[in-house]
Amino acid sequence: MGQLGGELLISFGLVAVVVVIHLVGLMALIRLTQLHLEHFRTPWLAVDRLVVPLGMATGLFAIHGAEVWVYALTYWLSGAVPQLESALYVSAGAYSTAGWMGARVPDGWRVTASLEALTGMLLVGWSTAFLFQTLHRILQTEENHPLPAGAIAPEPAQPGAGQDEAAGSRSASPRPNGSGRGAPAGTN
Repeated sequence: MGQLGGELLISFGLVAVVVVIHLVGLMALIRLTQLHLEHFRTPWLAVDRLVVPLGMATGLFAIHGAEVWVYALTYWLSGAVPQLESALYVSAGAYSTAGWMGARVPDGWRVTASLEALTGMLLVGWSTAFLFQTLHRILQTEENHPLPAGAIAPEPAQPGAGQDEAAGSRSASPRPNGSGRGAPAGTN
C-alpha cells in the first residue's frame, strides 16, 4: 500500500473515531438534559429555557472541540506539524472548513485535512439538526403550537377512490370530522 493508501487508512480511522465521539457525546447531552428536566428544574420557566439551550450549545462546542483535538494530536504525534499549537490551528481550520491561509499541511497529510473538513461539515450539520430537533421537542408542545397541524397537507382521497377508509386516511385531516372541506378547525 502506497503513501496515499496509508493516508486514506488513517483518514478513515480518524473519521470513525470522531463519529463515535460525536454519537456518544450527543447521547450524553440527551441524558444530561433528561436529568436536568427530571431532577433539577427550577420553578422559573424562563431560567430553564435559558439553562437547557445554553448547556446543550456548550456541550456541542465541547464535543466538536474534542474532535478537533483528535485530529490535532494525530498531526502533532505523527510529526506532520511540529508544534501542538500549530497542529490545533491546522485542525481547527480544516474542521471548520475555514482553511486558514497561513496554515501549511505537509505532503502526505493533505487528503487527511481535506477529509477532516468534510467530516467537520457533516458533524456540524448533525449537531445543528440535533439542537433544533431537541429544543423544539422540549420547548414546544403540540397543544400550544401557534399553527394547526396539517394545515397545508394534501387533501385526503375521497371514499371509493381506491383508498380504504379503515386505514385512517380521513383521521389525519385537520378539518372538522375529517371532511376535507373548509378551513381547518380554529382558523376561522
